[in-house]
Amino acid sequence: MPVALSTGHEIGLGVTGLVFILFALASAFLFPRFRPDYPGHGLLAFIVVAFVFFFGMLTAVEVFGADTKHHGEAAAAATTTAPGQNTTAQQTTTAKTATQASTTTTAKPAATKAPVSESEFKITLAATTFKAGEITFEAKNDGKIPHDLAIKQTGDKTKLISPGGTAELKVTLKPGKYELYCTVPGHEAAGMRRNITVSSAKTTPQASTTTTAKPAATKVPVSESEFKIKLASTDLKAGEITFEAKNDGKIPHDLAIKQTGDKTKLISPGSTAELKVTLKAGTYELYCTVPGHEAAGMKQNVTVS
Repeated sequence: MPVALSTGHEIGLGVTGLVFILFALASAFLFPRFRPDYPGHGLLAFIVVAFVFFFGMLTAVEVFGADTKHHGEAAAAATTTAPGQNTTAQQTTTAKTATQASTTTTAKPAATKAPVSESEFKITLAATTFKAGEITFEAKNDGKIPHDLAIKQTGDKTKLISPGGTAELKVTLKPGKYELYCTVPGHEAAGMRRNITVSSAKTTPQASTTTTAKPAATKVPVSESEFKIKLASTDLKAGEITFEAKNDGKIPHDLAIKQTGDKTKLISPGSTAELKVTLKAGTYELYCTVPGHEAAGMKQNVTVS
């Protein structure tokens, strides 16, 4: 405190303290030598004088210390002004940084929606190739018994979907191969499975503007009878193929592709049905799924190049 006081205030406070100290020393050592019973009968007067000196000392501290308080407040005001200015500058800088960040951040791509049709016993999609990221499979049960839709590699699946009902399966997939299937016992084995490919999200669709026009779908007449399948040619070109199946026999048949699970409805004798698929290069087996017909010879391998 003395450092912050003026010279006059230091002297005043020092004199007041000195008088109080001298009174205390005299009362303790000097007065008792002349009056052994000090303060004796003058105890009340001693107490009054002591209180006067005590409150006088407090008043001196309050009066002479006021200068210190004023100096302290001025110093505090000076120290708080600079940080305030720095805080304002920091807030401005932070706001500019946030604005710049918001203008440079790219928008999140919308989730891919893929309609899926399920029936007895197949899974149909408009496309089997997707970009990596969030994909929502919109499954609809177009069959007559309950089905669900699941992804074998991730374990994700929908609820059990009643005939005519729908359900969504929202997943985030990385590049790779996946299998969609129905988890109802026996349905996957009966053909309710579909392989899909997920490619890198960085792939751009610009190539479609420079590619040649999409070739027309190949149509392949197929004759079925007891117990064989006939085609004009077993060498086909990769791409969209429509198998035009005709039942030339005397009992019902259908036409299916073992590797994809696609198949026609049950074809009555003399009737026809189409099986439209998109096939990549490879070897495939056409066959009739009616129990016992494949074993009896209703199967035919085709090569897609």
